[in-house]
Amino acid sequence: MSDRKLSGNLVRHLEKNATEIPSEMAIISACDSPFKKTFNELHEDVILCSTFFQKKGVQRNDRALLMVKPGYELIICCFALLFIGAIPIIIDPGMGLKSLLKCIKRSKPQTLIAINMGIWISTLFRTSFSSLRLKIRITKNFLVGTKRKFRVNPSQMHYSQDKDLAAIVFTSGSTGPPKGVRYLHRNFNAQIQTLEREFGIQRGEVDMVTLPIFSLFNPALGVTSVIPEMNPRKPAKANAEKLVQTILDHQVTSAFCSPVIGKKISDYCQKNGVCLRNVRRIMLAGAPVTPKLVHRLASYLPLGKVFIPYGATEALPVSYSNHNQISRLNQSIINGDGSCLGKPVNNVSIQLMPVKNSPIPNQDEDEIIPVSNKFETGEICVSGICVTDGYDQMPGATRDARFRFNSRTYHRMGDLGYWDDEGNLRFLGRKAECVQTKFGPLETERCEPMINNLNGVHRCALIGIGTKKIQEPCLVVEMSNIRSDITKLSEQIYSIIEENFGHFGMRRLFFQRRLPVDARHNAKIHRLVLSQKWSKEVLKDQAIGIEK
Repeated sequence: MSDRKLSGNLVRHLEKNATEIPSEMAIISACDSPFKKTFNELHEDVILCSTFFQKKGVQRNDRALLMVKPGYELIICCFALLFIGAIPIIIDPGMGLKSLLKCIKRSKPQTLIAINMGIWISTLFRTSFSSLRLKIRITKNFLVGTKRKFRVNPSQMHYSQDKDLAAIVFTSGSTGPPKGVRYLHRNFNAQIQTLEREFGIQRGEVDMVTLPIFSLFNPALGVTSVIPEMNPRKPAKANAEKLVQTILDHQVTSAFCSPVIGKKISDYCQKNGVCLRNVRRIMLAGAPVTPKLVHRLASYLPLGKVFIPYGATEALPVSYSNHNQISRLNQSIINGDGSCLGKPVNNVSIQLMPVKNSPIPNQDEDEIIPVSNKFETGEICVSGICVTDGYDQMPGATRDARFRFNSRTYHRMGDLGYWDDEGNLRFLGRKAECVQTKFGPLETERCEPMINNLNGVHRCALIGIGTKKIQEPCLVVEMSNIRSDITKLSEQIYSIIEENFGHFGMRRLFFQRRLPVDARHNAKIHRLVLSQKWSKEVLKDQAIGIEK
């Protein structure tokens, strides 16, 4: 494992790989129009693209909104902006048009780099794009014309400092409004170092990219990126056979994906008797992962591991566990003791703070006493070089999420957890989704795993009914087969509820064909949306659930 120190602009690391391993493959597209690019070719395309942007008027420190499709164009556009010293703004359009326009207006981009659809949206919704001074249209083969038209000048690369703003990446907005996260160059470098040190990723490996952000890390790591034939914005619609075939055809050694992609891979391997002998690691992130999925996926990696990294857009990775730990704690997790997040990665400090919704005072303003007892629940707060520089254009939100303790700045993850008797961090759910009942708080991970373990249940969600702070807890269940015996399944669920949560007054159970999930990972359940929906139904006395 490498302990090399990384600093400065990401493009410097790509430049180093283009010099040291110029003919090794950097990008391989396994899509309908396959192509390959070496590290040297990728570096040349980045310089060419940066020349194109500069000729069009992009300048250092310009805030540049990217509205291009995930894939090669996104990779070279991001690196080209970093090359210039401009600041890419990356917003997931899966959040919906209304939220997207709010994010654009708040982030105040000066430049728009977009495909035709993005240019059209900017014309139609001028108010959200009022800060623009420049629009650049990205066509399918824009680099070909650029090469003929412009003379490439590689001498203008901006050598950024670690403290400089590198990019603005928006959160998915699963439990609140999406926020722009300020990534400094040191944050990107810290993430790359962690991937090398903690997960053993080495130069020469092959990574299947299902989350576009990894296509930025791989060129700096000297890792080949294989782009599978799928829409990364709709992972639930990915073709399992094509994913597995991509892994086999290109001898993929690593993949970072959402649980829904992990399930597709394991289901296909199980059905077709496929073994993924070249894969060294699959990292599942984005939402809690069931022990059943982790164990089954690991069984098809005879020489590899399944890792479950923990983090958020604001700080990643913070800690991680692997399939061996999950297997050993399997029954504990199912019984509601919380998902295992493992131990902190190197140079990351984790503190559990008393659960509160108001800002946590800085240590010099008031006394701060963290939760120190084992098994005592607190809010997970993290400090380290992986923690980003707060929220863009939102000083209030940044202050709410940050505080000073022991001369370090901590970020509040918004998650609830505790330390178990082995020193592992255990996850109990999002603070915003914890149901405050008249009998005390009830966290999602305390009860959902028990129900999810039943045959016939695809997934379930704990929600609160009512509009006041104290709510009535209930469950919304998505069945794995709509032809299942709903009466029998209801009896099984109520039996678990009465045995384990009877004292919380849970008496309502609703069935819904599909639970709403986030667009980025197709795994995070929108429990607050469900709570609003079913609260209205109950208040109107039109609930169609099964009540005991």
